[in-house]
Amino acid sequence: MPDLQPFAGLRYNPARVSDWGSVLAPPYDVIDDAQRRNLIARSPYQITRVETAGTDAEIAEASTLLRNWRDDGVLEREPRPAYYLLEQRFDHGGRERTRHCLFLRARLVPWAAGEILPHEWTMAGPKKIRTALRRATQMDISPLFALAQDSDRGLGALLDEAGQLEPVASGSDHSGDHQVLRVVDQPDAVEALRAALAREPIYIADGHHRYESALADRDRATAKSSSWSGDEPENFVLMGLVRAADPGLIVGPTHRLLHVDPPLNAVAAARERFDVRDVGPVSDGPTRLLHAMAEITDAGSGALAIGAVGLEPNRCHLLVTTDTTRAHLAHSLPTAWRKLDISVLQTALLQPLFGVDDDALRDGQAVTYTHKAKAVFAAVSSREAHCGFLLNPPPLDQIFATARSGDRMPQKSTYFKPKLPTGTVLYAFD
Repeated sequence: MPDLQPFAGLRYNPARVSDWGSVLAPPYDVIDDAQRRNLIARSPYQITRVETAGTDAEIAEASTLLRNWRDDGVLEREPRPAYYLLEQRFDHGGRERTRHCLFLRARLVPWAAGEILPHEWTMAGPKKIRTALRRATQMDISPLFALAQDSDRGLGALLDEAGQLEPVASGSDHSGDHQVLRVVDQPDAVEALRAALAREPIYIADGHHRYESALADRDRATAKSSSWSGDEPENFVLMGLVRAADPGLIVGPTHRLLHVDPPLNAVAAARERFDVRDVGPVSDGPTRLLHAMAEITDAGSGALAIGAVGLEPNRCHLLVTTDTTRAHLAHSLPTAWRKLDISVLQTALLQPLFGVDDDALRDGQAVTYTHKAKAVFAAVSSREAHCGFLLNPPPLDQIFATARSGDRMPQKSTYFKPKLPTGTVLYAFD
């Protein structure tokens, strides 16, 4: 079972940083150039200055910056090991939601150990950068996002108790989400949490690249050392853990933009595999197409509905799975994959008709991703993309089933929101 430990983290010193929300940021992979500039303008101690380092020079500068912040007392170490409970209040669908996340350090183990389970494949580029940043700074800056099933609800009861503790920090981040942090360092509470966290495997929701980067860094440190106990700081990774039953856990869609030429008569070709329905012009926007997708999903027939934008000029289509679709899926396709619209899209359409195979996906040029339906329509209308596909988010039980099967979903199959804020607590190795 997983070893999920308390640790003496680095936190922003409230005497130096009065507006805690101004120094928090999203993880590196969702920050574009404009947002980076806006975030950095919020505070001289904005964690984005470190989190988005990518080149060798930027990584060296980030390492120096963190060292200076520690020397100047901007970042201070917790006096004793603790768990850190973050309460996130945010708007979703016009009403306020609340989510609780427990920050900890997780012992690194290979995926094959079955203690920490992945559900997506990764790409080589991001892992190289994250490994270099971890190695240079000697700390984890942004947390992995993981899920606990909490079958006996014991963890949930302990988090409810921890939620009664006095906050040590609070503030609103760049997006207006309100963050409240509590430190759980009472010995009895710490031991109870550690025991509850060791009962079941956990699932990586977001941060597969960071986990594999941490594994690579640990293996490098192990090979370099003449003696290795297995309890060195590099053997652990910073993690934020959320219960699967948390009412604030939101799984959003990840839509696809294609940058390869569609085949001639793409709609006719798709009709050989799907029930294809014309939904109207692209210029009408996404509302009608999203409504048509929801109607199929809500009908409960078991059919999957995928929205297609631009398969033919200025038209939207609905691709509905049928027995014919299922017949075109490879016999080797895992059972858990057959119920996922992204895997059906990939194996029944993108690969055979567009030539987008696994290598093309990992290369990252043929397909790009967005979480906003409007962005798909804008990209197709402006010809930034040749066409796009709207997808429904996968249910949690399918994510868990895929992970337990030993297989993984295609890259960017899931999008958990809101993201965990970087800067809540850092895990330093010294």
